[in-house]
Amino acid sequence: MLHKEMKSIMGKISPQLPREAKCTRCRDQATIRMTNHNANFCPPCFTRFVQTAVKRAQKTFPFSQDKPLMVAVSGGKDSLALWDILNELGHETRGLHINLGIEGFSHASVEAIERFASERQLPWVQYALKDVFGHTVPQIQTRTRRKICGVCGLLKRQLLNRLTVKEGFEVLAVGHNLDDEAGRLLGNLVRHREQYMDKLYPCLPSPHPRMPARVKPLYRLDAYEIVTYCQVKNISFLDSKCPMSRGATSHSFKEALQFLEEKMPGTKRHFLFKHLRSKKAPRNGHGFGTCKKCSEPAFQDLCSVCALEEHLNQPEKNKMP
Repeated sequence: MLHKEMKSIMGKISPQLPREAKCTRCRDQATIRMTNHNANFCPPCFTRFVQTAVKRAQKTFPFSQDKPLMVAVSGGKDSLALWDILNELGHETRGLHINLGIEGFSHASVEAIERFASERQLPWVQYALKDVFGHTVPQIQTRTRRKICGVCGLLKRQLLNRLTVKEGFEVLAVGHNLDDEAGRLLGNLVRHREQYMDKLYPCLPSPHPRMPARVKPLYRLDAYEIVTYCQVKNISFLDSKCPMSRGATSHSFKEALQFLEEKMPGTKRHFLFKHLRSKKAPRNGHGFGTCKKCSEPAFQDLCSVCALEEHLNQPEKNKMP
């Protein structure tokens, strides 16, 4: 079942096609309307369209296509679609999941991943945030005044990097789609966060021997295209938002772009791609030192994970807002 937000997107972007509608590619009967591409597809041609979009994204990746890929998986549509596409394209992959310890939601996430991986006989590994950091996300929320989505995002980024290296992989693939990247771009522009602009690129090279390269093979595909792919391929994904994500500002920026997309199809794609064409591919980072506490890469004396841990361990009255 699709949640309310996704049902709205599907209904507004993909009206019912008449029975005589023909596939733009093979001229067979079409069942999928692609308004922002002015095209109709049958299921096989739509699958090929999605795979081609990922292949085009991979042309921006400055390494061999046969390099094994660690895939960050949450159980949602993006990560499972990404894993399926990479597998279909012949890549050697392994799934990596961080269990955040959110009652109900985390268990459902693991069930979705287990079901998907078992059906396709794909290997994956799970780490509990409680084990690798010492706190679950709900526990962190009770010990800080910071917005929990920002804290959770920071932890997932850093720990996914570390665990990818621990598992012996050099490249981490994440399921950021067109909506995610365009929404992040809009948010950074509105808030004048120039320092984050380079991180929007589809491939971020490894900035340190103990950090993997990070790639975004889905950046050319929007939410509608990905959920349609899941339906075509019978991928049963977790279709519910994190219960702790209420009030996340990223949702507001994506909703604003979706409003414009419904009025002017192709807006999101043009907005993001125009930005990417104006940017050069990021080079390997520099300036990293070593965290004095955990010996992981860090810009300051403490890495962001250890700094957060110290913040959480402060007495309540001394905590910064």
